Amino acid sequence: MDFWSRLIGGTPKKQAASNNPQQRLARFKRVYNEILQTWHKTSSFASDAQAIAAIRTCFQRLTSILNDESRSPAPHLCLSFASSSQIYNAVSKIASTAYNEGVVRDGVALFGALLDSEEEDFLENDQFAQSLMNFIGRIVGSGSMVVGEDTEAEIVELLFGISAKIRLQPEILPVWFTSSASDSQGRSVNPKVDFAGLTQKEDFPLCYQLIDHVHHEGRIGDFARTGLLYIFESASKSQDLEQWIVGSDLPTLMASGLGALYSQLSRKLSILHPAKDLPIILTLSDYNEMQSSAQAESLFSPEFTIHMDTFLSYLTFWQDVLEHCRSIDVRHTLIDHFQVLFLQQLLYPSLLESSDMDGGSSVAVLTYLRRILDALDHPELVHMILHYLLALPESSDRRPRTPRSPVALQRRKSLMLLSQPDNDDDRMNPSLFNLVDLILTSADSKNPQTVISALKLMTVILSKNHSYAVGTLLKVLDIHHIEPQRTVGALDAEMEAYLSLATSIAGEAGLDEAYDSHLKDTLSHLESHPCSVRMLSLADAGLHSPDFFAIDGPREVNLHYILPEDPLLRSLLHLLSQFFTNDVETNLAITEAFCQLGACAKLRLEGWLSVEPSRYQFSPESEQEQEEESAEDFNHDIHLANRHPKWTSQSAPALLSCLSLLQSQIEVMRTDIPDFEQHLANRKQAFRVHEEITEAMKSTTSQSKSTRPSTELPTGTWTPQIPKHVLESSATPSRSQSPRGRKEGLDPTGSPTPSSRLGGQTLIGSPAPSRGLSPMPAPKGQRQTTLMADVFSNLAEVADAEALKQRITFRRRSSDDRFEVVPKLAPEEPQDGEEKGEEEVKDASLGHVLTNVVILQEFVLELAALLQVRASLFEEVRFA
Repeated sequence: MDFWSRLIGGTPKKQAASNNPQQRLARFKRVYNEILQTWHKTSSFASDAQAIAAIRTCFQRLTSILNDESRSPAPHLCLSFASSSQIYNAVSKIASTAYNEGVVRDGVALFGALLDSEEEDFLENDQFAQSLMNFIGRIVGSGSMVVGEDTEAEIVELLFGISAKIRLQPEILPVWFTSSASDSQGRSVNPKVDFAGLTQKEDFPLCYQLIDHVHHEGRIGDFARTGLLYIFESASKSQDLEQWIVGSDLPTLMASGLGALYSQLSRKLSILHPAKDLPIILTLSDYNEMQSSAQAESLFSPEFTIHMDTFLSYLTFWQDVLEHCRSIDVRHTLIDHFQVLFLQQLLYPSLLESSDMDGGSSVAVLTYLRRILDALDHPELVHMILHYLLALPESSDRRPRTPRSPVALQRRKSLMLLSQPDNDDDRMNPSLFNLVDLILTSADSKNPQTVISALKLMTVILSKNHSYAVGTLLKVLDIHHIEPQRTVGALDAEMEAYLSLATSIAGEAGLDEAYDSHLKDTLSHLESHPCSVRMLSLADAGLHSPDFFAIDGPREVNLHYILPEDPLLRSLLHLLSQFFTNDVETNLAITEAFCQLGACAKLRLEGWLSVEPSRYQFSPESEQEQEEESAEDFNHDIHLANRHPKWTSQSAPALLSCLSLLQSQIEVMRTDIPDFEQHLANRKQAFRVHEEITEAMKSTTSQSKSTRPSTELPTGTWTPQIPKHVLESSATPSRSQSPRGRKEGLDPTGSPTPSSRLGGQTLIGSPAPSRGLSPMPAPKGQRQTTLMADVFSNLAEVADAEALKQRITFRRRSSDDRFEVVPKLAPEEPQDGEEKGEEEVKDASLGHVLTNVVILQEFVLELAALLQVRASLFEEVRFA
């Protein structure tokens, strides 16, 4: 009978009773009364374990009843009783005086159930808001008790939920925020007191609780930053809140917090990869010979990674706030505090005090600046940082700022007074020593880590903020003729020169396929370059209203040449001239810098990558050819443009000349070193085999992952709408394992920017096709051996291990700026960098040189691809 009763709709009496509103209310009142009785009759509540356990059970029962009722049809009598009886007052007092984390968590859950009910207008109830904030203030802010990370995360998540509701329902803001008397009537400002703003926690305790947690890692920091982001977003809808933020110490706290996180970063840094986890491209070199300072912290240490990730998360939060905040006064006030309290008083002094002699402080500052610029895309922040650090003059056509309110003007005035340096402290002026000075001096350092760090920072500026490099890092000459002067015939001759050079460096094996891949990568890279986007008009998305660029956007750049005497170009060419003795990571950074230099659509290639048209030399035409072509002027012009010019060695592009000298050094080694060609072929094969093994392992891993059970959250689990930067994986990009890798591939801290690519990478830094990490892949259809056969055939190089250890010596005379190979394998065991008389002598192992030879060939191929793609994409050559 019970079975048939259930089928026709019969319901057990117990279930009917649980859904009966009156009976549910009776249970709710009974449990609540039990809580009050237990609390009142216990003299020493905090030390009574039995009473604590009873209270926790009752809190959990109340929460369960409220959740059940919220899912049930009306009437919701328990919620009405909770509101009319103000049970939240009792819950707040009991949970905060129990000094028990379990009671606190259950109390937070009960408050959450009331908020989630969305009935009885708890969010619009002043007494509820005061009770909740008093409870949280006594738990988190007083220091009277310490709660665990999970409990604190649940508290901050509750605050985040309230902020999200305020953002969607601006009318409830006055319940949580009350503005006290402000200084908007024009009271006098004391710069020694008022620059920090007024601390008014009682006005907006929710906001201060969030600001106290924005520096945390993990869920706590994510919820706090997003909640505070919503508060700033709401400022544009409330004039009272806008003026309160401007006059409060909130901007000061935010800027000081960013400075505190920056100060936690190590003053000395080592960027050397751990010996136990070297990429193969570094393993097959002399990388292990590099030494770091004992006092320097490793870039790869877990502690440093945590500190850097936390700092960058907070920096990105600043960017998000400026992006979402539509209040002009609030945004300008935040920008002012960022400039004075972080940029001028902390970031620039760290640049000024860095040294290449103390074992890592220059490396640290250069790395931190690179990570900051790599993480930022907001035009106001980027402009402020680079405008100040590069000591740029104020632009005469700068857009006027939107007028400020009296409060905002007073705040700025007091802050600017604070930022004025003492009269006797002229050294704090970037016009005396700026970022250009630091980069150029660091690029000439004897410390390879300093050189690498400088080159990587240089590359970020060239790739993301090229307009700021013009006239500062780069000494240029503006040009006013738009029509191309180079001819298609000259392009063909230049391409032939570079491709011939690539072939002579390391042979033809895999050359065609590698070049085709470089063409695709280069096209993708050039199209995404900021200067190309403007020139090609490919994307106007992401541009904001004029108000948004009230401080300034990227500077406009004219077409320009790079001057031959440019210090940056000379420094890069100097480093390139000692390519074979450089460490591998330095060479990857050099080649990346050159390719980023050539990626700008506004920078012409003449003089450094291509031949200056005025230096073209042509063979005289015969009289018959002249008569045939004079019949039609147009055909004659086409013929002239298609002629292949020649040029003298003095007229050759600076980069081509330097590469030719390197190729001549390879020819000396071919003659002087037995089996050099076989060693080189083995080295290229080693990279190729390693790539195939890596790809096979990736394929196996991806297949195994696809068969794993889903790890999605169960139905009903709710996650907040956290900004994109919070949701993005912090996993490091895969390291490059071959000479085709770029700086991003060797740097586990690459950040998600338009110029950084994940996965297999090439020297151009753009995504590689499936061939991935191969330095010089074999043409398709020619591989007949199995993977294991390749592995065993590659053991021949292991047998030659002793030969690969032999040292090759290079020397440079003081009267010349180029190295030459000493035609002797091991002369007198010279020390690296030792000067003999008027000579500078360096040496490297044969294995190290071979790896750099393969890198060099890839670099030359990439330059050829750059010439070809630019000519088509930017219409840089004329055909008639």
